[in-house]
Amino acid sequence: MSAISDAEFIRLLRKDVDYFTQAMERFEDLIPNVCAPVQDQWRLQAQSRKDFARELEILLDKAEGCIDPLLQGSGNASEQESASC
Repeated sequence: MSAISDAEFIRLLRKDVDYFTQAMERFEDLIPNVCAPVQDQWRLQAQSRKDFARELEILLDKAEGCIDPLLQGSGNASEQESASC
């Protein structure tokens, strides 16, 4: 893939991560509206999904770090950087 298509993929992935994070916030807002036994289950689900969102953000940040040098066209340095990613 070219650096431009990589950048587009990262942009779309960032948009998806943001959407997922907002959906989790809306889900957490619903927790008080359900009965107590369900609240415990929903809290556990919310926590595991928050953890997943954090992991996605970390991976996305690393991926962005790998393609930034490619977009700047830094020559051999970008090839070495992309090899380490």
